[in-house]
Amino acid sequence: MTRVYWHRLLVAVVIVLIVAAALFYLFSVTMAPQGPDVAERFVALAWISFVAAVGAGIVDFFVRFNGPRPRDDR
Repeated sequence: MTRVYWHRLLVAVVIVLIVAAALFYLFSVTMAPQGPDVAERFVALAWISFVAAVGAGIVDFFVRFNGPRPRDDR
């Protein structure tokens, strides 16, 4: 697998995790009338998704494509 492939895959993972975090937060707001335990569970899932997205973004920073690299053919 190439660096470009890994970069695109990790960007897609970050986007999916951020959308999941937003949806979990939305679920926590809409389900808040059912009790604080239900809302608290979805807020926790939102935080976990957001932290995972940040972690994937950090990994992506180190594998992203930086253009052609010169090869040392000594």
